Amino acid sequence: MKKAFAFFAFALLLLGLATPVLAAESSPGNSSLPVNWVALTAGFSMAIASAACGYAQARATAAAAEGLARNPGAAPAIRFALILALVLIESMALYTFAIIFIKVK
Repeated sequence: MKKAFAFFAFALLLLGLATPVLAAESSPGNSSLPVNWVALTAGFSMAIASAACGYAQARATAAAAEGLARNPGAAPAIRFALILALVLIESMALYTFAIIFIKVK
């Protein structure tokens, strides 16, 4: 317990001393380029949307394959539901891409 308290006290002290450093204004000689946060977050959002779509499509396809294996007679209904689900899942990535394309200049 004492080690945990000492660690958190040290972390709090370290963060308390670092705060004024982060608040300092940059010197005139430091010509750092401004960060385009919209473009940066757009890349992360597209990556997250693509990962979520890939995961959801894999789960939907696995469930459809399992359903076809259990009941081959229901193939047309399962196939229709699978295609509809894949279209709706993929639309999430396409909407994300469209929003990013509009916002990032």
